[in-house]
Amino acid sequence: MSKVFFLPIEKASIKGEFAKLLNKAADGKEIRSMDTVAIKIHPGEEGNSSYVSPDNVNRVIEALDPGTDRIFLTDTTVLYPGRRMSAPDYLRLTHEHGFGLPDTPPFIIADGLRGENETVVKMPEGFHTDEAHIASIISSSDALVVISHFKGHLLTGFGGALKNLGMGCASRAGKLYQHSSVKPLIKTDKCTACGICAAHCQVKAISIGTYAIINADICTGCGECLGRCPEGAIRVSWNQNMSIFMRRMVEYAWATVKVSRPLVYVNFLTSVVPDCDCMHDSAPPFVDDIGILASTDPVAIDTASLDLVTAAPASNNSPIKAGAGVDKFTAYRPDISGILQLSIAESIGLGSMEYDLISNY
Repeated sequence: MSKVFFLPIEKASIKGEFAKLLNKAADGKEIRSMDTVAIKIHPGEEGNSSYVSPDNVNRVIEALDPGTDRIFLTDTTVLYPGRRMSAPDYLRLTHEHGFGLPDTPPFIIADGLRGENETVVKMPEGFHTDEAHIASIISSSDALVVISHFKGHLLTGFGGALKNLGMGCASRAGKLYQHSSVKPLIKTDKCTACGICAAHCQVKAISIGTYAIINADICTGCGECLGRCPEGAIRVSWNQNMSIFMRRMVEYAWATVKVSRPLVYVNFLTSVVPDCDCMHDSAPPFVDDIGILASTDPVAIDTASLDLVTAAPASNNSPIKAGAGVDKFTAYRPDISGILQLSIAESIGLGSMEYDLISNY
C-alpha cells in the first residue's frame, strides 16, 4: 500500500508544514549537489488563473531544500494555436504569469522551439505504444519533481500527476500520437455555424456550411474545438477510442518515469475547476479548497486526490450540485470515467490504487 501524505488547506500556510510534508513524502530520496533538477509544472494558458501559483511552486522548492542552484521550471509546447505553441511566445506568457527569473527558478521549454526536441523510448512488448516521444529536457535532467493542479479535463475526466507525466512531458509528436484516435463529432442541432471551431483548428480539418463539418481523415484529435465551441455542439464519441487514448497517455507516463528520476509528486487540491489549465477560466470550482498531497506513487496520489474531491461537499457556486460522496468529474461529464486512467496505470506497474492517507506525521 503506497503512502500519500496530506496537508489540509487550513495548515498549508503554517510555517514548516510544507517542509514536513515533502520530507516525509520524498521517502529518503536526495538531490545531489551537482544534480540538474526539473520541476514540471503547468503555468496556465492565457486567460487562466487556476494554475498552481508561483508562490506555491516556490514553497514546494524551498521545502525540498534541494541544495543546488541547478533547478528549473519546465513544461512542453502544445498542439493548438495560441501562446504556448512556440517557445518564444510561451516564455513571454510564463513571465506574465510570474514564472521565471527573478521571481522563480528559470523556466525552460522542455521540447524545444517548436516541440521537436525529444527522446524516443522503446516500449515493452505487450504495450499498445511501440515507442514514446518524450521531451528531451525531461529525459536529460538528473531528477524530476512533478507539481500538478488537480482539476477536471475534457478528455480524461480529471488531470493530476498521471496526465502531467503522460501528456505534459510528451513532445509534439507524442501529443499527436496520443490524441490521434479521438475524433470529435458535431451535434448539428446545436451548431450555429459560427466558425469559431474552424478558426482554431490548426490542421484546417473543419469547414463551415449550414453547420460545421469535421474531416476525420485530417483531424488530429487535439480536442481544441471541444473547448472552443460556445454552444457545446462538439462532442467525442466515447467508444473504444477513449480507452485507447487513456492507455496511450498512461503508457507515455510510464515512458517518462523510465527515462527520468522522479523524486516526488505534489498535487494541489485547490481551485478544483471543471477544465484543464490549458483552458480559459470557464466555471467556478466544484468544491472548496481541500489541501496538498505528496507521494512517490503517481497512481496513489491521483487516486487519493479523486477520493478527497468525491468525499467533499459541493461548493456554493459549484457548476453541478453533486454533494459529498459523488464523483464530481463524472457527474459533470457522464461519458468519461477518469478511473480508467488509474486502473490502466496500476495494470502496467506505474503504481497502486491502494494507499494509506497520512495526515499526522
